[in-house]
Amino acid sequence: MRFAFLIDPPESLKIAKDTSFALMLEAQARGHELLILERGDISAHRGQLHFRARVAQVKDDKSSPFTLGPYQTVAANAIDALFIRTDPPFDTAYLTDTWLLSMAEKKPLVLNSPAGLRTINEKIWAAAFADITPETLITADGAEFADFLSRHGSVVLKPTDGFGGSAIFLIRAGDKNAAVTFETLQRMSGYVVVQAYLSAATEGDKRILLLQGEILGAVLRYHGDSDHRNNFAAGGQPRKAELSAADLAICERLKPHLQAAGIFFAGIDVIGDKLIEVNVTSPTCLREMQQYYTENLAQKVIIAAEEEIRKHAGN
Repeated sequence: MRFAFLIDPPESLKIAKDTSFALMLEAQARGHELLILERGDISAHRGQLHFRARVAQVKDDKSSPFTLGPYQTVAANAIDALFIRTDPPFDTAYLTDTWLLSMAEKKPLVLNSPAGLRTINEKIWAAAFADITPETLITADGAEFADFLSRHGSVVLKPTDGFGGSAIFLIRAGDKNAAVTFETLQRMSGYVVVQAYLSAATEGDKRILLLQGEILGAVLRYHGDSDHRNNFAAGGQPRKAELSAADLAICERLKPHLQAAGIFFAGIDVIGDKLIEVNVTSPTCLREMQQYYTENLAQKVIIAAEEEIRKHAGN
């Protein structure tokens, strides 16, 4: 089969931590041809898609991880599956990629579904599940924020389009920077996500990867001494995670909704017994997670993709 990966520039990937690279390694190990696309490499003409792509060979060696062929024009229907793996933010360019890829018919199978990516905002979508999330306010109104902060005492603020722990603030009542922090984030993203602070955050948060709605694995992310954020991109460190009954219930609750949206691969973040975010654009942490599992997690993803390709071709 031919697997294409829409990724950020290959030289920018930190392969020791990169989930996309882990999936490429496994796809290659299973005998599939790899092609790499970057943002701007998708074109449509007379209703037909084609890509500006490079054939790639990958090696788990940080000194020379990629061997890339010359650019070539490849018809979309000559590719079996395409993984959308560019990092957020979900900006106009990302949105346009999903619009273009929605033109694909039988081939390639696009993972995750472009329509699903447009439906699920990673910071906002989880708020619809109010019984399993911390109390959450999404607003552009500074007075509403001030009232929420006064009632809860401590809150977490984040923009609606942030990623990797960027621009996430822990604010406490009486903080003289509270208003200006809210105003800054409001200017960044229009709306601000405000969540009641969970004291369980001091024990880290769990990243749980879901494959076709089922649990693939989990890892605990634990913040450093000088930062409240647990994200690996913000300096968090991995630890072994044990899944609780609450974790299992959250995953089961989300499963039919993710499946209905065509979300093949997702990462959810859980603090204590509460769902914080649902990551669908480019879920990460597979390589950090792998050290705590004997089974090959990336292999399970690629095998599931192979099965989906065969199923999709038969429809």
